[in-house]
Amino acid sequence: MTVLAAILIAAGCAGPCAQLKCETQLGELAAAVRSADYRGDREALDRLDGTLAKLPESPLDDYRAYWRGFARWRRAMNGFNEKPFPPDLESDLQAAVDHFQTALDKRKDWIEARLAMVGALGNLMYLAGDDAAKKQKLIERFTRVGKTLSSDGPENPRVLWIVGGLQMAAPPPYGGDFVKAAATMRHGVECSWREANGDARTAAAWIPVWGGPENLMNLAYLYANTAASNKTAALAYAQGALVAVPEWHYVRDILLPQIEAMPEGK
Repeated sequence: MTVLAAILIAAGCAGPCAQLKCETQLGELAAAVRSADYRGDREALDRLDGTLAKLPESPLDDYRAYWRGFARWRRAMNGFNEKPFPPDLESDLQAAVDHFQTALDKRKDWIEARLAMVGALGNLMYLAGDDAAKKQKLIERFTRVGKTLSSDGPENPRVLWIVGGLQMAAPPPYGGDFVKAAATMRHGVECSWREANGDARTAAAWIPVWGGPENLMNLAYLYANTAASNKTAALAYAQGALVAVPEWHYVRDILLPQIEAMPEGK
């Protein structure tokens, strides 16, 4: 083969090969973000956001921005398990919102970025505490981004996790309906099972397909920490979440021991 021929072959491969390399890296990093989230590894989530930022620009930049936002969002959510709270929760959540907005700028009305942004904004609203002005601005954005989530994604297990969580945890009249919340999250588990046996079987590694374990976790929390208290149900859902994700730090090391300590008959 002549040097010129080798150069021409390399040039012809540069585009497709570079794209394939980017896809492989993005898929691996998305999986690493999910694993670090479940393990509660906040240091790894910080590092993975930085690694994702260094990927070259590609047609998958909407997904890159999404997973950067997810890393920051879940870094903050894992921080809520620490006492006292780490000082960087608000900055992580704001960075998450910014990354999700970048994803939406690249892919208008993308439901996956919208539902994740709603989750991060909800966490920011909690942190706002008694700051009425800050909370009002967050509520306005939360409402604008999330007002059609339920109608746009009625079978999306990630939407159902967000909606069910709001039905469970938000103050009345927006939440506090534990029967409705449980039904929503059980539907989320069913939809996740259908997704796992349908489109998710052939989905690229960077496409968000989480939600089943999260709905199981929320159901366990609901039956352990609300007026719908039921130790047997809480244990079953927590154990189901751990069957799906054995490495889940929050469920294994925090939630499950709380459930096991519940009085019998509750």
